[in-house]
Amino acid sequence: MSVDVVALYLEGLSIRSVAEETGHCFSNVRRQLLRAGVELRPSGGRRLEADPLAEYLVGRYRRGESLRALQASTGYGYEFIRARVLAAGAELRDQQGRPRKAVA
Repeated sequence: MSVDVVALYLEGLSIRSVAEETGHCFSNVRRQLLRAGVELRPSGGRRLEADPLAEYLVGRYRRGESLRALQASTGYGYEFIRARVLAAGAELRDQQGRPRKAVA
């Protein structure tokens, strides 16, 4: 179990996102990471750079696939996919496929 937590965190997910993915609480995930000897990133995380995987995911997203459909077909977690699609510069859509409105 802790190996999954470590792997997700090292893929770039935040502790909170790892907790959501695995169904554990934040403090439990943090404890597991510290026990495994993982050096924790500073609060606020790090800015993701677009990478070949992100470009692949955003291409499929722009052709109409939803984040959930990408999750189902690739096996990556929802937050992992969302972060990479955003890092690659895609504008997210709402559930009807329209661009999301900016929150004031």
